[in-house]
Amino acid sequence: MTDPPSTQAPSTQAPQTQAPQTQAIDWEGRYRDGATGWERAGLNPTFAAWRDAGTLAPCRILVPGAGRSPEPVALAEAGFDVTLVDASPTAVATQRARLERLHVKAQVMQADLLLWNPPTLFQAIYDQTCLCALPPAIWPDYTARLHRWLQPGGALFILFMQSTRAGGPPFHCDLGQMRLLFPESNWIWPETLPHTVAHSPGIAEQPAVLRAR
Repeated sequence: MTDPPSTQAPSTQAPQTQAPQTQAIDWEGRYRDGATGWERAGLNPTFAAWRDAGTLAPCRILVPGAGRSPEPVALAEAGFDVTLVDASPTAVATQRARLERLHVKAQVMQADLLLWNPPTLFQAIYDQTCLCALPPAIWPDYTARLHRWLQPGGALFILFMQSTRAGGPPFHCDLGQMRLLFPESNWIWPETLPHTVAHSPGIAEQPAVLRAR
């Protein structure tokens, strides 16, 4: 014998939504309010050194969490096939306007990085401030995606933020913890790391180039 059909009316309550963890920090609000003390006036000095030395050579490259930084345009002008992704409408609009004004091309995507997947793998990724801007609780998910987005042998150009301040952003990227997040099973680390580069009082950047296995 079968149970009688339910007479309960279907629920009309909208499903509860929760802001994605990548948006736990209101970057769009910071852009609107002009609270953008992390932005440099020009190119990041480590980026410029990598580019000028040929360490960062034209290829298919991703810039995650690009914000309004000038590096994506510099890459496009240098002949890179650039894709940049950011969740902030203001940052995306700024990048698109800048590219159009300078008549250079790049793929500009407005998306949550933990929900986004590229149609093809990249030969390089340039992470300037994305990792340190994300809540540390989601670092394992994000770093796993970095590895999936790179083709084998691809290079991750990353700046690990070294901060003496509590909390964040930017969040301190302890190098011991970074070794766990970017394990030798997935990444080839350089034998030595270069000197850190000053960013602002109490904050420096540790450059590293990791190769995906």
